[in-house]
Amino acid sequence: MRIIVALGIIALLFFLLLFPAHPQSFTVSYFLKLPLEWPLLVLALLLFKGAALTLLRYLIVIVLALAFLLRTADIGSRLAFDRRFSPLVEWHLLGDGWNLASQQIGLVEAGLFVALVLVILAVLIYALFKGLGALGQLAGKSKTIVGSLALITLAAGSFAFWQQSPEEKNPLVQANFIPELIDRSRSMQRSVKDQQAFIVELERDSVASTDTLPNFAALAGRDVGFVFIESYGQSFLLDEDFGPLAKERLSSIEKNITSAGLHVRSGWMTSPVRGGRSWLTHASFASGLAVTNQARFDRLIASDRESLYGLFANAGWNTVGLVPAIREAWPEGVWYGFDTIYDLHNLDYKGEPFGWVTMPDQYTLSHFENTIRQPNETPVMAEIALISSHAPWTPLPTIAPWESVGDGSIFDGSYRFGEPMTWNNRVRVREMYAKSLDYSLTVVGEYLERHGKGALFVVHGDHQPASIIAGWGKTADVPIHIFSDDPALLERLPADVFTNGMMPSMSSESIPMWSMREMMATTFEDP
Repeated sequence: MRIIVALGIIALLFFLLLFPAHPQSFTVSYFLKLPLEWPLLVLALLLFKGAALTLLRYLIVIVLALAFLLRTADIGSRLAFDRRFSPLVEWHLLGDGWNLASQQIGLVEAGLFVALVLVILAVLIYALFKGLGALGQLAGKSKTIVGSLALITLAAGSFAFWQQSPEEKNPLVQANFIPELIDRSRSMQRSVKDQQAFIVELERDSVASTDTLPNFAALAGRDVGFVFIESYGQSFLLDEDFGPLAKERLSSIEKNITSAGLHVRSGWMTSPVRGGRSWLTHASFASGLAVTNQARFDRLIASDRESLYGLFANAGWNTVGLVPAIREAWPEGVWYGFDTIYDLHNLDYKGEPFGWVTMPDQYTLSHFENTIRQPNETPVMAEIALISSHAPWTPLPTIAPWESVGDGSIFDGSYRFGEPMTWNNRVRVREMYAKSLDYSLTVVGEYLERHGKGALFVVHGDHQPASIIAGWGKTADVPIHIFSDDPALLERLPADVFTNGMMPSMSSESIPMWSMREMMATTFEDP
């Protein structure tokens, strides 16, 4: 019996050492490799005795369990954000994942799933520890056979390892485990250095470093709106499946707003993130800094750096932030400098939520126009976060008559479609994502057609969608469209970035999202 347990643990060691950190690596060929640490660990377990063996077992279990958790986190991070997990600055994502899951599948169901995962992990750790003990206690012929095979494997593997070309991208023999741990340690050191560099960046502010703050004189008397469309990335416009739908929608918007007396110029911005973490894009846009991780965000909101919205407030605008996704206290919002923040609770929505999405974009825009913008005698500057295109893209709203939107009671379970779906069905997920963005763009276009005059509206994406939509290694660029009924205002925009119409040119330069703060402060400064 002990030899069977030992052989099982040997197989488990092989699996854990090779367990990949990238979802694309789950292939048969990936596991047809030899990790040199495998026979080395087996030999060490056979040689050590007593307290030394117990200590070695604890060490192996702790290191392998930690590596397994980090690699699993890498897989989730790459699926969602197309990047490796950074433990020093991204532990908060566990809480965000819990919020999304509990609101989508239910609090009890999400809790049961987490409990099941923890139980499985505990059983795995216990079984690994006990199994390592069984392997270390082999004796006689069994120990000789296992030890001999491990020694032969180590010798042959080492010879093959040194014979491999250093340029080999997919070697059959590898010794990556210790280098991986070293690299993760260095990555944490780089995170610390990144924070030190960010402190220096925070102190440099070419826009608000003097006694004279920008007054946006060219926009005097106009309302200004910065509209973020969730997961609106370049892939939506260029994808071979739903690219035609996107171009048709943009063309329709351009035609309708032109008939209404508006003009538009479009370009590309490079987002600081991909696949999620929208708050980092909002912070980058407002701060003029690349807020690429939570640690930077936390340091930013504790600083006295003036946000773009604070600059507008100083220049005389009544500044408001519409954030329908915010359900609880939001102390971070203080840094943005809004005169008023409208979240789930004071947006006064009386309809039914759409899963994770608290209210449809049409209601958010309707409430802004009728309850905030029109009654306000002072020019309004608003940041508006539209969330109908947020994952998991079901159920989705349909457009109601604008005059009937009111307090949102019309969204009482009607004006919606789409059943719950699993992300295993990639085709269906992509289809619903495309429909969600088509909806969001449509309501933005209809809103501007009705109420775009007398204002400057900057409409743009926050980041590319998750890899299930956009694929692997795609660009971080998102579209940006700037609308006004005064073409002279749009003439101020740099021609190498912004082109006429709703469809950005692929030959145009993509600008960093965080450069918009300075661009707004300088482009519209002179009367």
